[in-house]
Amino acid sequence: MMKKIIVVCLVTLLTGILSGNKISAQNKGPMDPMSVDDMTIGLSIGPGTPVWGNGDGFGPALKFTFEKGMWQVGPGVITLGAEATFSFFGHRYENDYREAWMNFIFGARSAYHYGWNVRGLDTYGGIPLGIGFTAYSHADNPGYSDYFPVYPYVGIFFGASYFFNRNFGVNAEFGYNSTYANIGIIYKMK
Repeated sequence: MMKKIIVVCLVTLLTGILSGNKISAQNKGPMDPMSVDDMTIGLSIGPGTPVWGNGDGFGPALKFTFEKGMWQVGPGVITLGAEATFSFFGHRYENDYREAWMNFIFGARSAYHYGWNVRGLDTYGGIPLGIGFTAYSHADNPGYSDYFPVYPYVGIFFGASYFFNRNFGVNAEFGYNSTYANIGIIYKMK
């Protein structure tokens, strides 16, 4: 299922980039993509951060974000919003012993957005704060799973979005929060 989601996101991202190349000379994106009362939603993929366990193996993550422009501060805008992330980590050892962790993270996020007076460009940095939980399973006891208690979640992120037109764009984000880095699509509502 995760492979299908990744393929759909990559196809959508590439379609947006290719259609964006046709209009790059006449980009219709807004000069300041984030303004007070603007709202954005985003869907992205990337390597998740291991919360519990040994952190071995690759952990793909799917992340959903929502932000709303709240206050004009100097040349930029402070946003408030939410994010939800699902990630999966698994590791197989030489003796055929397997472990798996599924992480679910829900949090509020706030960021400072600044556009640098470049049409379609939005750069930002911020912090998430929320809760998460992890489901753990291992192979030596089939069907066994252990749910860890709810844990606090805090991090830091930096990112950039590029809008091809007034509403649609691509997004990249990195830092230490529910993912180390992620790429995806972003949609702006007003």
